[in-house]
Amino acid sequence: MSMELTTAALLMAFALLCAGWLARSRGAAASMPGMGPDIEEWRSAAMRHFQEHRDLERAVAEVLATPGAVRGPGRTELFVALGASRVDLYA
Repeated sequence: MSMELTTAALLMAFALLCAGWLARSRGAAASMPGMGPDIEEWRSAAMRHFQEHRDLERAVAEVLATPGAVRGPGRTELFVALGASRVDLYA
């Protein structure tokens, strides 16, 4: 009989512990949405990042279009970074 009572007491303690943990975690989850950044803030940051990337690509393309501005391995690396399949090293 004592084994059954001990098991029941341990199961009851475990159930109370789980119930307390669940009650505590639900309160934390409910308070989270107000804490994080707004979706518009994330979207504007992403748009700003892509705009800066596009501006950088345009600047590199302008430099590469200037005859004699960049030569040798640097020219090859810049063309590869822009996604060109063929590179003229002597232009």
